[in-house]
Amino acid sequence: MEKAGFVKESENDQVDYCGSIRTIFAKDEKRVLLEWDGEEGFGFAEVWRNGNWCTLPTKVLESREAEFQSAIKKLCADLQGYLD
Repeated sequence: MEKAGFVKESENDQVDYCGSIRTIFAKDEKRVLLEWDGEEGFGFAEVWRNGNWCTLPTKVLESREAEFQSAIKKLCADLQGYLD
C-alpha cells in the first residue's frame, strides 16, 4: 500500500492475542481496510466507495501454502482495480 502512496491511517492496528489485526490505509479520498481474523483464520479487504465500506469479493483463508498464496494474489488483483 505504501508503494502506491497510501499511508497508515488507523490508530488501533495492534495484533491481538489471536493474531488478528485491522489496518486502514489512506490516499486522498481513497481508503483501504485490511483485516486478518486470527481466531477464525481468514482475511479480507474493504475499500471506501461513495461514503461506504465495500468488501472485496476475495477472502483469504488459512489453508495450505499454495491455496493461501493463490488467494493473496487474487486479493491483490482485486485491490489493484481499486487503486488504478
